Amino acid sequence: MHTPAGQQPLSAAAARQGPAPAAPVPEVRWFDSRGMMLSNAELAGLGPQERARAAAFIFAADRHRYQAAHVALRRVLSGRTGIPPGQLEFGREPCPRCGGRNGRPTLVNNGDLHFSMSHSADAVVIAISAAPVGIDMERNVRRCSCDLAGAMHEADAARVRRLPEPRRHAAIMRWWVAAEAVLKCTGAGIAHGMADFPVLGGQAGAEEPAQQAAGADEPAQPPAGTGEPAQRAARADEPTQPPAGTSELAQQAGGCWLLPLAAPPGYVAAIALHAAGPRTVVSYPLPEAGGWSAGS
Repeated sequence: MHTPAGQQPLSAAAARQGPAPAAPVPEVRWFDSRGMMLSNAELAGLGPQERARAAAFIFAADRHRYQAAHVALRRVLSGRTGIPPGQLEFGREPCPRCGGRNGRPTLVNNGDLHFSMSHSADAVVIAISAAPVGIDMERNVRRCSCDLAGAMHEADAARVRRLPEPRRHAAIMRWWVAAEAVLKCTGAGIAHGMADFPVLGGQAGAEEPAQQAAGADEPAQPPAGTGEPAQRAARADEPTQPPAGTSELAQQAGGCWLLPLAAPPGYVAAIALHAAGPRTVVSYPLPEAGGWSAGS
């Protein structure tokens, strides 16, 4: 991931600083919910639906993770817009598939800023962008995930079928976060299925040079200090050449540019952007490796 020189991890105070223009490229903010102290004011600033959802959790740890994720989102958006966290109003765009009010989340106070959030176990990740964006992150579970292969696009299913374990499991995890990131970006969501487009290299039998060099079972990791290479899962009605200035590995899935995203140890992540072409993902420093729980 690319991190600006001298950039420090985002803190609650930094997130509350004055308004700033919308991000020209996706910005990714990582949080460890275990280290987040939530004030009574921040909890009171959550919306009615957020408070009701939090109250429904049986276990305090699950409630804290949910509250931490939503407080973090409000901190980030407040820092970007200058609107106090408790005054942020959220809405939903219509779903592009069925027209229901369950499409992309929107910020009613500032419709020009796009955002996406994902949380899994103790990790929270938030993306903000001037263009529609989707991000997904999952803890890398140790149980077999082969049953998910039936939900894949045929090309992706063909790719994973010929992989031995544990490479098949890792490829399925990469597929899951990539497909969900695209669906979050388009606003369609997983309720309409995840098999409409490939995300693991496009046509069946195509090779993934960057990922195969590092092992097809692992997320591609960019060299230190460089931007993220994009991936393209081409559609027949899309240009086959990536935009000028992007990686030759640029790929598109479901109408969105899909970029691999390095994640904390034990997690896998992906980000999708609906824009003319990807550049880099500005990701604020990941927590120290020893501070994260890989889980099980």
